Amino acid sequence: MQRMMLTLLVCIVLIINPSLAKDKAGWEMLEPNKTNHLTLKQLAKRHAVLLDYFVINSLRGKGKQAFNKTRIKVASHIRWLNAANTNHYNEAFKNSYPFALKHDLQGMPDSIFLIAYLESQWQGKKGNKKADYGYWQMTPEVLNELKALPYLPQKVQNSSINKIREHKLLSTQAAQAHLHRYHFYFAKVAQYAETDAWLLTFTAFNWGAGNVKRLMEQVVKDGLKANYSNFYYYLYELHKKTPEDRSLRAAVEYVPKLWHLAQLLKEVN
Repeated sequence: MQRMMLTLLVCIVLIINPSLAKDKAGWEMLEPNKTNHLTLKQLAKRHAVLLDYFVINSLRGKGKQAFNKTRIKVASHIRWLNAANTNHYNEAFKNSYPFALKHDLQGMPDSIFLIAYLESQWQGKKGNKKADYGYWQMTPEVLNELKALPYLPQKVQNSSINKIREHKLLSTQAAQAHLHRYHFYFAKVAQYAETDAWLLTFTAFNWGAGNVKRLMEQVVKDGLKANYSNFYYYLYELHKKTPEDRSLRAAVEYVPKLWHLAQLLKEVN
């Protein structure tokens, strides 16, 4: 119900003032070139530059310390080789490059592709069709929700759940709509700083917006400022108290893994 109300709110505000979706952000000034003009190495560098910008501008104090501890802990999770003695994530990046180069990002940072590299290693038929599946590892429940959005491309609305998840373009368009409604809430409704809004959006993609919002409410209830740094510190501490909770572990490791992945891609040949 919460997610449906959020979707409705986003739709209403966009209909009233669609220009809100086109506001410029600081990160857009870092790499002004359009993605379709970038070489493989330039795109890899841009992934790293953008995610670095988000992390550096959002983390401080205890949140930064907790993030760095987790970042060190998960480094080996990203640097692993497949049977061909190459890294799965570098291969995913190379395989996605022709598509990512031409895809319309609709004002989003191309760092969003890091999610697909991490989730499926850019494989359309990876996962469980009853749960997380496809390029972006999206669930049937989420896609059924998304298919009802009036601004989703017609072909996505009219395609089956599995066809969407197995199709590069359709799954990416669906994932963008999913990320957009989260980012719109965090940036425009809750009015977090732009870098905070994107890191919260990435976390929500993995952990769910409801979980993110509830933990942030606890941050505020305890008298702290509502920002990504304080949120991450609370997430880290909550995971320490319940280390057996796999969902919490995935959430606390998610952005650090994306960061490592972005750094790894800079080494691509």
